[in-house]
Amino acid sequence: MLKNIVYLIESKYKNDIDFEKDFGIARSTVSAWRKGKLKSYKKMSNEIATFFDVSLDWLAGTEQKNKPTAERSELINKILTICDGLPEDKQTELLEYAKYLVAKDK
Repeated sequence: MLKNIVYLIESKYKNDIDFEKDFGIARSTVSAWRKGKLKSYKKMSNEIATFFDVSLDWLAGTEQKNKPTAERSELINKILTICDGLPEDKQTELLEYAKYLVAKDK
């Protein structure tokens, strides 16, 4: 579960602090999760899944795909479909490239 939470945070935010602020949790909470000092994410799993618009099964790692939403654009769905067909190393490469593009435009 923590692996998927970290993936979502890193995909959407430049740093943990921005997520912590938006999600309404104390600063350094995500760092404590990563270090194994806190496991409060387990109690917050429903809220985290809702916040990122993924299913609880996906967050727990028992479902492979993000929960489809009516709000998600057709383009995003195409990107997700392509990504689902890639091996994990290529998915990681694609994620890094997407992060590069976002950072380049800021």
